Amino acid sequence: MALQEPQPTPPAGGQAGIGAWYTCTPSDATGLVTTFWSNNPPPGVVTYTPAQAAFRLVQRFQLGPIDIGMAPASKVHDDDAPGTAPYRRTWVGIPVWLWVENPQPLTWGPYTETATLGGVTVTATASVSSVTWTSDDGSSATCGLGTPFDIEAMRDQAAVDSPTCGFRFQKTSAKEADGTFTVTASTQWTVAWTGGGTDGTLVARNTSTSAEVTVGELQSVNTPNQDGDRKK
Repeated sequence: MALQEPQPTPPAGGQAGIGAWYTCTPSDATGLVTTFWSNNPPPGVVTYTPAQAAFRLVQRFQLGPIDIGMAPASKVHDDDAPGTAPYRRTWVGIPVWLWVENPQPLTWGPYTETATLGGVTVTATASVSSVTWTSDDGSSATCGLGTPFDIEAMRDQAAVDSPTCGFRFQKTSAKEADGTFTVTASTQWTVAWTGGGTDGTLVARNTSTSAEVTVGELQSVNTPNQDGDRKK
């Protein structure tokens, strides 16, 4: 029993980073060689293909979710410091800015390791290819790092959308069981690897994290003017 070299194209449903083609030569006089695909090395076979070695190396990576950057900040009243409430507050139709706060190698990349596995030395580098933001109200956006909200720079401007990543809630969260919408940031990781005289790309597992947002609705109020007419 041995790893087939070179490796043919994987069969339908097969993934090169997981399985491989193997050959089995019987001990009798027929000399008939059997070729088969297996997702796991057969007993006695300890050699990996470069793609298998890369896949197993990436399985060791401790990749984590991003830290959510979001405007509105997490607070109840304007004079509260960020982080004093477990949820954020905004209103229907108001721009929500979304970004990756404090990106690190294990939350954004690039993150690189080299190891020898199954007789093959490989180097793999993981990086985030995109972040998909989704909300219980149906809002969504797929972005890169996004743009942090600068409250000082935006203080004298009307509400504007983020230039890179964000959305506007379309309805209130008042009817939700806990009065909030959950905004989830799902990170898609891509891994480039080299080793054994070849290279390739793997799609690593997603990581995700979430935040709770209370979404209210601004109301118009009619008030009389000095002439007795009413205006908004």
